[in-house]
Amino acid sequence: MSKKPHEDTGLAKYIERRVLELKARKSQLQIAGEAGFPNANMVTMIKNGSSKLALDRVPSMARSLECDPAYPFLR
Repeated sequence: MSKKPHEDTGLAKYIERRVLELKARKSQLQIAGEAGFPNANMVTMIKNGSSKLALDRVPSMARSLECDPAYPFLR
């Protein structure tokens, strides 16, 4: 089994892209805090595919990434 089982998912790729797009205005730590994570490590794990985003975190993560909550899942 791969250590990054979710790395090729549309969600992981989308989050990685949005974090990069928002870099000029928000740090990854700010994005993590707005999504309810205590540190930026969880965002890193989600965007590199080693962890999934819990469904109960989708609304707060979408707000922190400034996107519609459904958009990342349409990929």
